[in-house]
Amino acid sequence: MSRRWRRVLLTAAAVLAVAATASAVAVHRMTTGRLDHGTVFTQTSGDLAVRPGQLFSIEVSAYRGAGDNWTLSAPAPDQAGVQAAGDEYVDNLGLTDLIGFGATGGLGTGGRYYFTFRAQSPGHTSITMHVAYRDELGGAFPGGPDQTRRQFTIDVR
Repeated sequence: MSRRWRRVLLTAAAVLAVAATASAVAVHRMTTGRLDHGTVFTQTSGDLAVRPGQLFSIEVSAYRGAGDNWTLSAPAPDQAGVQAAGDEYVDNLGLTDLIGFGATGGLGTGGRYYFTFRAQSPGHTSITMHVAYRDELGGAFPGGPDQTRRQFTIDVR
């Protein structure tokens, strides 16, 4: 094999390696979000124990394309116990999303909401979140969340 072909092959391999790395970074950013979520509790958690100053998040699965827009419900958590530090929706990235929205007959792979808080003083408080759209429709239905309201008790120790 001539030197010219070796250079062409090495250049092509380098370009492919850079493209693969850039793609991996892009997928990582799309599926992890921009906020620091701290300790992540899943949607099935009910009673959560945290330390003062600890950053933590409650993760809730959702299909925003189907109207699953989770929000915090009133009353807001006691600010002496926990303070909201932000929230964000992070898409899952799956085969349906790569092929195209609905191309395989589904609504994509959905994503996750992260509601992030910082624990303050020792004590108890509660955090309630809900999907207003589903509440208006009379509750859960196939393809949606199994609950339209979730409540978490936070114990800051």
